[in-house]
Amino acid sequence: MSDSAKSSRRKTIIFWRKIHLYGFGHYKWLALLISSFLIVCSLTGILYNHHRDFEILEKGRISTDYLPDSYQERLDRTRKAQGLENLFPDEEDSVPVMWLIQDLHTGQIFGFWGRIFYDLLGVIMVFLAISGCYLHLVKKPRSNHSRKDI
Repeated sequence: MSDSAKSSRRKTIIFWRKIHLYGFGHYKWLALLISSFLIVCSLTGILYNHHRDFEILEKGRISTDYLPDSYQERLDRTRKAQGLENLFPDEEDSVPVMWLIQDLHTGQIFGFWGRIFYDLLGVIMVFLAISGCYLHLVKKPRSNHSRKDI
């Protein structure tokens, strides 16, 4: 490998290491926000996969008072389109817990932009995993500089 290719490769590796080292340090609050969404997605995924193990998930209902207004509006539109708005009047202001878990897991509870945001989170996680594995496997450049210089 020529000296210019080695130098270019070294600069590229140093650039990506800086992004990984300093990215969460400077963007701590953004990282905390994104982490909270990832935790919600992870927990609802676990509950969604094991819903038969917990009886409350199968039979439980949750009041729509705790959910966004857009969720209640979408629920009313769906019931009206299916002709079910007056069929179960005692269940009019509640939804099954599994519906809520599924909508939280997919981001549908936040509407179209919630699903897009969850998709972006997934793409970001794939990118971080691939670039992190690459940086781990690539031989670290040897230098006389301290860690703060890199």
